[in-house]
Formats: sequence, structure tokens, C-alpha cells
Amino acid sequence: IRDRSPSRGLGDVYKRQKGGCALKKINLRKFCDFRLTKGYYMQRDILRRVQLEQLDILKEIHRICVKYNIKYFLDSGTLIGAVRHNGFIPWDDDIDIGMLRSEYKKFEKIVPKALGEEFVWQSWKNDNDYALPFGKVRKRNTVYIEEKSGSLEQCGFYVDVFPYDYAPKSKKERKELVNRRVFIARCLLMKHNYEPWLSNGQINYKRKFGYICYKLFSKFKTHIQWVEEYEDLVLSIPESEIVYEQIGKKVTHYYNRLWLNDVRSAKFEDGMFFIPLNSHERLKEEYGNYMELPPEESRENRHNIQKIIFSNGEEFDNV
Repeated sequence: IRDRSPSRGLGDVYKRQKGGCALKKINLRKFCDFRLTKGYYMQRDILRRVQLEQLDILKEIHRICVKYNIKYFLDSGTLIGAVRHNGFIPWDDDIDIGMLRSEYKKFEKIVPKALGEEFVWQSWKNDNDYALPFGKVRKRNTVYIEEKSGSLEQCGFYVDVFPYDYAPKSKKERKELVNRRVFIARCLLMKHNYEPWLSNGQINYKRKFGYICYKLFSKFKTHIQWVEEYEDLVLSIPESEIVYEQIGKKVTHYYNRLWLNDVRSAKFEDGMFFIPLNSHERLKEEYGNYMELPPEESRENRHNIQKIIFSNGEEFDNV
């Protein structure tokens, strides 16, 4: 998630791109199929190109996980896409995968050296401007900037990699954990100038006002101190049968660990990737009737992308 102002990170990418190929400036607004009240849709052919860039990253992750025996699974909307469409949900603009924390630790250790030259691993441990409790595998020399995010040196196409952590057994303990980790997560967002109150160019002033206290508290600790406090907190929970996805938000869904422990291969676009053996239970818990298509007005590109530079250097810009 990223703001619209020029940043050190975006400038770096521009320099690399300009050195390697000619850029063509195109206003993204001209390439929208139509507009709904919730925002712009990318033109279908541009969205498809975005999806194919992301699919390249997923294939690289799959290669590494197979080679090093790391268990992952397609997650969230990407999992719905695999089950319902044998590929992307037609309007989806990102890829999500999940791992139980034990697998995530192995992946996090191996992936920086195992990735091909075209890709890079990004997490709050190796990027002091990155504020999210999950990692991303990004494609170098590309740009894919979200509306709300802070300034990042690596801001290319990505696949989100979510760890799943143990949850406390009692509802009271779960609520306390949620409140504590969300406080830290919001302090980190403010420390790195994320703007979670932005939506389709509009400012939610009530929400912005609510983040003032987090902005103040964020100054009392360094980036790494906040990160260590967050991870010490979530990793202090004893092993249990219930896990949750580490996304840093207040709304939390809980899953039986056994639903995610075993995986099987499933078709996604032109390849075979891993999904949970109990995908039905996982999806039903979060989405209910996930096989039913949502209303047309809800079929949106939800990341509100502000700038795109593809691998071939072609640029799309809506500023």
C-alpha cells in the first residue's frame, strides 16, 4: 500500500527502467472499462497482463518450494480462483499464498538466495520501510503501486506470502491478542507513512483522525523494535489446533490447522500448484458460499493501483 507522492523507491525504479528501455507514458484513466462507485477497473487486457506477470512469480515460488520441500498453498481469492475458475478470478489483481509458520520460517530463510535474478524477497526484516507482517516475492524492474502504501525501494509486481500462526484457545485471549497485535501493526504503518484512510483518491477524515495516536506512539520505538515486539507476541502463543492468517488487521478468521496441514495439486491457469486438501472448509469459514459469483458491482480490482510498469518497460500512470 503506497501514497501517490514521488518517493525514493519509485525514483530508483525509474532510473533503472530509463537506462534499459524507452518508456511510454499513458494515462491509466483512459484504459478503464468503466467506473463504479467503488473505483476504477483496469481494462481487461491490461489486467490480464498484470495477472501473467504475477503468475511468473508464483511459478518461481512453486519451483523453490518443490525443490526445498516447503509446503505452501494458494490462499484467499487465489484459492477461490483455483477452485471456481481453474485460474484467476477474472477481476482479481493479485496472488495470495499461505504457509503454516513452521514452513514460512524455512521459506524465509531459503528464498533470498534461491530466487532467480528476476525476483526479490521483501519482508519487514530485510526492508526497513516495509510495514506488513507477511512477506512478498516481487519482480525486479517493474512497478505496481497501490494507493495507500508507503515509500518502498522494491515496489514491483508481487505475490503475497502469508504465515499462519497459532491462536489462543479462549475467545477472551484471542480478543486481547488481536488488540495488541493490531496496535503494533498500526504503529508500523504510521511509522512508514502508509495512508490506510485513502480510498479511490478520497480521504476518510474520521479514520485519518483515528490514526493520530498511532502516529505519535510510532515514534517511541525503532522499526526493528516494533517488528520484534510483534513477532514475539504472535509467536508466544502455545501450539494449538486453531490458526489464523497473519495479515495485521482486526477482522480475524480462525481455521482448524488440519484443514491446511496437507495439500494437493490443482490446476491454476497453465500450471499445477498446491491448495489445501480441505479447501472447502477453509473457504467456507471465510467466505460462506464461495462458489456463488458476487454481484457485478462487487467485482472490483480492490488494490486501487496507481502506477504500473511492465517487464517490457511499458508504463501506465493515472496521476
